[in-house]
Amino acid sequence: MKLRLESFGELRLIDLAGQPVAFPEKGLLTICYLLDRYLQNGAGSEYPRSALARFLWDSHDNPDIMANLRKTISRIQARQTELGTELLIFTATGVRIKPDAFVCDLFELAKPDGGGALENLRRLVAVLRQDFLAVLADQSVSTQQWIAGQRDRHMAILVDALKTALPTARSREDISLIKEAALRIFRDAPDDENIRRILLEAYESEGQLENARRLFEASRHGLESALDIGLDVQALREVRKVFAGSQSPPSVMEPLSDGGSRVARPLPRLVLLPPGGMDAAGALPMLCGPLIEDVTIGLCALNTVSVVAPHTAARIAGHADKAELILRHSISYVLDTRLTDHALFVQLIHASGDEVIWAERFNLEKYDLISHRRDIAQRIARELAGQVRRHETMRHSFEGNSAAYHSYLLGLRDVKRLSLPDIRRSRKAFREALQHSAHFAPALSGLSRTFVVEWLLTARGDRELLGLAEDYANRAIVADPSLAAGFRELGVAKLYLGDIDESLLALKLAEELSPHYADGIASYADTLVHASRPADALIKIDRAISLNPLSPTDYLWTAAGANFALGHYTEALEQISAMDDRTPADRLSAACWAMLGDMKNARLYMRKVREIYPDFDVDKWLSVVPFKEQWQKEQYREALRRAGF
Repeated sequence: MKLRLESFGELRLIDLAGQPVAFPEKGLLTICYLLDRYLQNGAGSEYPRSALARFLWDSHDNPDIMANLRKTISRIQARQTELGTELLIFTATGVRIKPDAFVCDLFELAKPDGGGALENLRRLVAVLRQDFLAVLADQSVSTQQWIAGQRDRHMAILVDALKTALPTARSREDISLIKEAALRIFRDAPDDENIRRILLEAYESEGQLENARRLFEASRHGLESALDIGLDVQALREVRKVFAGSQSPPSVMEPLSDGGSRVARPLPRLVLLPPGGMDAAGALPMLCGPLIEDVTIGLCALNTVSVVAPHTAARIAGHADKAELILRHSISYVLDTRLTDHALFVQLIHASGDEVIWAERFNLEKYDLISHRRDIAQRIARELAGQVRRHETMRHSFEGNSAAYHSYLLGLRDVKRLSLPDIRRSRKAFREALQHSAHFAPALSGLSRTFVVEWLLTARGDRELLGLAEDYANRAIVADPSLAAGFRELGVAKLYLGDIDESLLALKLAEELSPHYADGIASYADTLVHASRPADALIKIDRAISLNPLSPTDYLWTAAGANFALGHYTEALEQISAMDDRTPADRLSAACWAMLGDMKNARLYMRKVREIYPDFDVDKWLSVVPFKEQWQKEQYREALRRAGF
């Protein structure tokens, strides 16, 4: 009788009635191993007994493995006699299979694509629903390595089939098949951006974006739990390359699928600007220059970034127009450094978008800088390398379309200005970016921010704006759950929708994903103000300002709001006075002056607000601004009433 061998999931033999047939497990494993050699290489010839023993039991010099093999062969031959069929043929020196004596699911992987791309994909999905040899009682190291290699090969076959079938998918049934295949690949490679994008588009076509978000979130948390570290997708990729032995030296050429090549993208350029005041007296200024040189030398060993030489960096630092030189030399990233009160402040800036990516303050008092200089340099270099790598990974996800990149940078520039014309111009730019790259998470989160800021500036309590902000924030999270900005914008939208606890949770996640993300920490502080925790808010906003000392207007606005809630009205006005554009805080200024008893200034700012928003109503405004505890709302109401609103 012709038996069927199943190797995906549980390894077993099945008879014609579909019932399991007893057979030694090592025998079934041997059949799989030799069948793979036969299918891959046409290797149907005899396989040496000694090589098979080493594959099954892992020892080159232990004579017991040959005894183990002899016993296994004896059991296999006895069982084949009982069944009246011969699957394996043994000689005095070797073993070979009879591939025509049984059928096996592995044959499905070797079938030619005769029914079209979608039918081929359908067949592969059916076979690969379970892992190859998922349940084996006893495995040698050699067996484990072979199984792992087979699973990788099977996934590569499925990926190729998916790529081939993707352009031909039209119907709902086709899209469902594409999604099922992508989900199977995603199970083994949750960090594959192409598979995530395919899944995202499939879910979106079915109106199930929320399911995609949950899937990506569950995958992220599962990986974090398994690895017991914060998830760094790019780091995982690099580790996998190392273990797969596939790391290759950097090349100026990138292979193309048609066998040709193209010039690789130029490496991002990084300049490290030495701190000013290097000519000051004392050992600290004298040693900071060599410290920055040590960092530069450390980064020069990397093949992921091109570092501007220290001499040129010093010339740029001393130039009156740094921005012009940075642009002229095609510099992507700037590490700005400052020496203040026994501390070295470093700030990594993405030059094109004038965006602070990372900042840190190193307290040099606790170091003997002469002996610890290189330790500090290595720490800075490691952090810089990681931050640039993560930012480049995000940027490359859509940089292939220069129009999208240009639009995104314009939106990023305008969204920082708190005026309605700028916010609406920013929204238009983000939408243009999304026309070119529909699932680019930073543009989605930027679009969410524009709706929240418009809601704040117009002070009309328009919940439709907040609904749009929440929707785009969720889309950003679905597109890239490792990006903190999506959670930040969701937290801000949830705050003004009145879900303060959910807002705090989302912003806490944003901070965990990116502990140096100053904008996210500032938004966390703002929510703490509304959660009636102004003292905690001040701690958070001070942290945000320390990371981004040339602070945007909204940082100072948040700090002023926290001080107002604490009754520190003078301090609140000091924060407002430091804002580049104080117009958005005119209501708060009027309230502070009123609580200080200065009615002249209170009325002045009240009239300024009325000029821009003639229909502003205190009760209506306070009915939509969330405060967790009533005392805070009453404090604001009393102040605005005193000011003349």
